[in-house]
Amino acid sequence: MLAVNELMTHQLTNVILATGGSAMVKAAYSSGKPAYGVGPGNVPVYIHSSAQISSAVQKIIESKTFDNGTICASEQAIVVDRKIKRKVVSELKRQGAAFIDDYEKDRVASVILKNGALNPQIVGKSPQQIAELAGIIVPNHTTVILSEETEVGKSHPFSVEKLSPILALYTVESVNEAKQKCQQLLELGGIGHTAGIHCEEQAVIEDFVADLSVSRAVINAGTTFGGIGATTAIQPSLTLGCGSFGSNSTSDNIGPQHLLNIKRVAFGIREITKANIPQQVVEQVASAATPSISKDDIAEIVKNILREIQFSNN
Repeated sequence: MLAVNELMTHQLTNVILATGGSAMVKAAYSSGKPAYGVGPGNVPVYIHSSAQISSAVQKIIESKTFDNGTICASEQAIVVDRKIKRKVVSELKRQGAAFIDDYEKDRVASVILKNGALNPQIVGKSPQQIAELAGIIVPNHTTVILSEETEVGKSHPFSVEKLSPILALYTVESVNEAKQKCQQLLELGGIGHTAGIHCEEQAVIEDFVADLSVSRAVINAGTTFGGIGATTAIQPSLTLGCGSFGSNSTSDNIGPQHLLNIKRVAFGIREITKANIPQQVVEQVASAATPSISKDDIAEIVKNILREIQFSNN
């Protein structure tokens, strides 16, 4: 970290792009140099009752298993409507998900975190390697290790960002409960990053997306490929800003354009001229203003402001 700090504060460093843990991002913002920092993504994905289940599960599995789950936009928890849970579980099993029992869950949970932080020994490892580390056995065809969960928090390791083919499964009774559960997961360790939803009802999608503290919402696609712009129209990037939600300077997918100084050469195209504002407009503005100031005073203020800023269209 000393070497990184030296590099960030060096006189030849003009701008910093920091991808990593929160300590690195804070160091970048504290360096005295312009900086882009990005945050973690504890990405939840909601499977609504209207979803095309087989397709949704396929996309989640493909997304979660890409590079063994190391992409920060990969799904960390599935939130499913109870009315379709049986079908979703059946489809997950058909596509290689290994559901673990309580004993196995405790064993896997014990290797997810180390000293309160993500255990680097599981990052990017296969389900079989993780199972061996935890002292359990999963079938050779296993695509992801999956455990049912109800709680969210550091004391429930399946609810954190795992950066490996491990998933939690939450069951909800309604869209509102799904939103609440997804928001909890984001606030635990992915605020401002990414969330996904598989749904065929536009009103539900709009309602779900509007309330979540995320910078990108991926609809009917795997969040890994959707978040980085491979299967969506989002700017392609592996560096995903979390905006002010996540104390980042941008909510964009960061690309070369963020690292360039752009000089704008601006030619004059219009002249400032005195405004001829109809009295009716002035009176309408004045009548809508606070009654603690007289209408005549407000009208005069409005006239003066508009006189200064009005531009000719010629």
